[in-house]
Amino acid sequence: MVQFDNAVVSITLPTIQRSLGLEVSGLQWVVNSYNLAFAGLLLLSGRLTDLFGRREVFLAGLWLFTFGSVLGGFAQNDWQLITARAAHGVSGAILLPASLGLIIAAYRDKHQRNRAISIWGAASIIGGVTGAVLGGVLTEHLGWRSTLFICLPVGCVLLVFGTRRLARRAAQRTETPPLDLPGALCIVTGVTSAVYATIGLQDHAWGSAHTLVSFSVALFFLAAFVLIESRTEEPLVPLNIFRSRSISMGNLVSLIASTAMSAQVLIVVLYIQNVLGYSPQKAGLAELPGGLTTFVVAILTARFVKRTGARLPLMVGLLTYAAGVVWIARVPVHSDYFSAVFWPMELLCLGMGLTLPCLTITATAGAPRESAGLISGVATTMRQVGSSMGVAIFVTIVATASENATGTPEAVLATGYRSGLLAAAGVTVATAFLAIAIPSDRQQKLETVPQ
Repeated sequence: MVQFDNAVVSITLPTIQRSLGLEVSGLQWVVNSYNLAFAGLLLLSGRLTDLFGRREVFLAGLWLFTFGSVLGGFAQNDWQLITARAAHGVSGAILLPASLGLIIAAYRDKHQRNRAISIWGAASIIGGVTGAVLGGVLTEHLGWRSTLFICLPVGCVLLVFGTRRLARRAAQRTETPPLDLPGALCIVTGVTSAVYATIGLQDHAWGSAHTLVSFSVALFFLAAFVLIESRTEEPLVPLNIFRSRSISMGNLVSLIASTAMSAQVLIVVLYIQNVLGYSPQKAGLAELPGGLTTFVVAILTARFVKRTGARLPLMVGLLTYAAGVVWIARVPVHSDYFSAVFWPMELLCLGMGLTLPCLTITATAGAPRESAGLISGVATTMRQVGSSMGVAIFVTIVATASENATGTPEAVLATGYRSGLLAAAGVTVATAFLAIAIPSDRQQKLETVPQ
């Protein structure tokens, strides 16, 4: 539901702008309000699931998400829609680490856990795919409000199911340690400032006062967070979890890979619509076969991981993904669907299906049940921060290349998009080699993850 919502909003933004008469700044904050709330609260929400109960926090997130969908569907102006999107950001930050934490805590056997994580990743993928396809269809035939209202019945069903089924699975604490409020304030402010700084790069140069001040604030609060966590008796994030090379290297690889993959997704969508001239509905349908490939491969990935460990499928997936990106980048401006979209996307999505579950598996490898929510929050935070950084960095590359290009408007756009895609492919290849540093299954068995 979270991924469906993200995909739907990206497809319906132009229609929303026309319907509500939004200025460009208002439209930007429809997106930014979600991203800031989502990224800033992921790690804190993950820790709260460990402290106050994964079931309770998860259901609270469902309630808030469903309420935000109704609020957004009835929005009559920009601030009402921005408020609804902020509520979606908060609830998404609760749901992602809580759902992953529930899965990690539910399985003691490593192979069963990896299989469940692969299915969790596949569910996210199919949510994004159906959002892209169904969002275009609903917007064209029933209006953009229907894309938000459709989350209401889904949320109600999930609330009923979660209340009945999760109660018997959630681990409850008999004593709840005090919440580290200074640490919570610093991590939320630090991550939010970092994401705000990267978002600001859409309108401000890298060397501008806005960018430098925003990043400085982020560094200050993140440094303060590390200092507080190293000295407090009940830290929000026990820093000794990063002594595990599996967790630290897995999250580093996830952070860097996310920068390239998120940028690629955005650039390909823009390429299909702005260069090839596809409508939103046609663009969503064009990406459907690749999304289904990713879904199937993600489910099957657990079998490969069981035989070889997660490191090898992750490296193969990243290299396959990079090859698909390079293929798309080399497609001529005027080309047919199969050569320009279908086959390159199939190769790219094959790599994505291998990569996404393995990124989560490596970033959470060996996570103790008591810290399942925390480590899930760390993993999802790294992915989100990487995504925000990637969009800012690679969109800058696209803009610079477009400014220096000549020719027709389509050719200029294509040149910019190709530069961004090739840069993203290069980072992906480098990340594949960095993944060598992730411990193998045999090394993980010898490694003790701190409780």
